[in-house]
Amino acid sequence: MKWKAQQWWAGANVVIIGGGDSLRSFDWRRLMPFMTIGCNDAYQLGPSVCTVCIFGDLNWYHRHCSRGLKEFPNPVFTNQPSLYIKSPDWVLAMAREKTGVANDGESLGWGGNTGFAAVNLALYLGARRVFLLGFDMKRSEDGERRSNWHDHNVGKPNDASYKRFSDQFKKHGKQFFEKFPGREIVNLGPDSNMNTFPKMKLDEIIPIIETKEAVPA
Repeated sequence: MKWKAQQWWAGANVVIIGGGDSLRSFDWRRLMPFMTIGCNDAYQLGPSVCTVCIFGDLNWYHRHCSRGLKEFPNPVFTNQPSLYIKSPDWVLAMAREKTGVANDGESLGWGGNTGFAAVNLALYLGARRVFLLGFDMKRSEDGERRSNWHDHNVGKPNDASYKRFSDQFKKHGKQFFEKFPGREIVNLGPDSNMNTFPKMKLDEIIPIIETKEAVPA
């Protein structure tokens, strides 16, 4: 189903759940007070942690339809081009803006990765502050060949991909603020290889948590 931008969360603090390996032992209950946008496999954390899910890869979608994605009770977003043309009613689809950040209300920036699209979506939804969690942009630091806290990308990590993702944020980072004035974006990964936005730790933002509101029907 095609979706046009609506400010469901005007003025809220929103956490985007990335896929970085730094979250492998993370206590997900810490996110329950937040509105969250979960990238890809984060829907498997359940609706009390993942307020909405977003994905961009068609193969991922086909795999996870049989793994519980279709039964996920909260909204599921995508800017996958094929699904924008035709998608089931439970998938909220926007057109894919391939270059930079979108603000026309009908398309969603891509930047070559779901995390970029998730930031654009958070701003559409009205987030005042967007916090990036698990945006490591690198493989695990313990020497193991892991790139995610889940099993989405199994095998040898591709360092070139991480650089490409980071470069897209660096190239288009200013557009988030130009097209959505008055917003803030903070990276909650002090050791992240993506340095486009200011960095903080999750413990530092706890004092500004807002009360979680119900997800619109």
